[in-house]
Amino acid sequence: MAVSTKFVLRSQSTLSDSNFPIMLQIIIDRKNQLVSTKKYSTKEHWQTREQSVTRNHPKHKEINLLLRTITSEIDFFIISEGKKGNRPGFEEIKDLVRRLTGGHTEPERRKLFVLFDEQIEALRAQNRIGYADTFKSTLGSLKNFMKDKDKELLSINTAFLVKYESYLIERGCAITTRSVYFRTFRTLWRNAIRDKYCPESHYPFKEFAFNKYNKPRTKKRAISKAQIDLIAAAQIDSKNDILINARNYFLFSYYCRGINFIDLASLKWNNIVEDELHYIRAKTKEEFRFKLHPAASNILEYYKNLEGNSDAGYVFPIIYKRHTTQQSIRDRRQKVRTRTNKEMKAFGVSLGIEKPLTTYVARHSYATALRRNGVSKENIGRSLGHDSLKTTDIYLEDIGDPVLDDLINSTI
Repeated sequence: MAVSTKFVLRSQSTLSDSNFPIMLQIIIDRKNQLVSTKKYSTKEHWQTREQSVTRNHPKHKEINLLLRTITSEIDFFIISEGKKGNRPGFEEIKDLVRRLTGGHTEPERRKLFVLFDEQIEALRAQNRIGYADTFKSTLGSLKNFMKDKDKELLSINTAFLVKYESYLIERGCAITTRSVYFRTFRTLWRNAIRDKYCPESHYPFKEFAFNKYNKPRTKKRAISKAQIDLIAAAQIDSKNDILINARNYFLFSYYCRGINFIDLASLKWNNIVEDELHYIRAKTKEEFRFKLHPAASNILEYYKNLEGNSDAGYVFPIIYKRHTTQQSIRDRRQKVRTRTNKEMKAFGVSLGIEKPLTTYVARHSYATALRRNGVSKENIGRSLGHDSLKTTDIYLEDIGDPVLDDLINSTI
């Protein structure tokens, strides 16, 4: 397709004296980019049809001469390259304009929602379904805040971020969820700068108080060993398959070194080797191999010949042959995890356990039980698959340091 150019007055930019930059718009294959001429005009002095300024402009001779020169030079360049069988690209035309004006490149103007949609689509194409969903949920939050009115990146500033934060806090959004939203938003912005959709100088997060979102403190999630035993010993109606499964998932996680739900749902019978569990953690790709706790072995026995169990070789009745795509598998896991958490919360209340029970509670409770019995933080972190001791500290912060407490008290 042909290369075309035209001069436009970028009236969206606001200067104190009401002058606006005159830009050269380059159009190739229905895509367009802008480059500055380093000349300015008011709306009254700009002639859109003629692509020039009126005689009333104080610098009309200088500006119009430059615009005519740019046009003729570009036309000559396009014809010359055409004779060679080449078609000039955006950067080549921009470089020509820069040589004539000393101007700077203007970033392609993009809107926030559009960039989010493009990022989500790219992640899905890479089969990174979970990360795509994180961007999708962040986009949904921003759309609610902005009442579905998209904005250009250059119109978003630090004040926007502060208002968005206040909006989330007023609606009771937990700091862990806010952390996900803001870290995802910041990643999108950095990608936009990398892709030249936004200048490096326009970075609203620079002046935003972001530290609290880097490692947010979570609510206390662990329960005691006595409460774990209470859950394991409680009687459940044999016909209540949903609650039986929920409890089994919860306890299997606890007895299997805090295995998270994604890995639990992905276990197949070939992951059980004699009396050991072998698997690779999805999040870190780290290999785990350890001897099964007797209580975990009992749970496995329950599912070995269970009617209606997975027909795809999985240990637990979560994923079946009908779940053929990564998206359907993810949706199924999320559905079962949500149901499990709902059932366990109600079950916990019936047992007099005040803390809401979730699959995360099982993982945190495992770590807490080890620490209370003198296991080092390093070994706890290693068994959980943590790549940083800071992450382990977050798991254990609600119990302090009982090992250190005992050491100090016995010494003094």
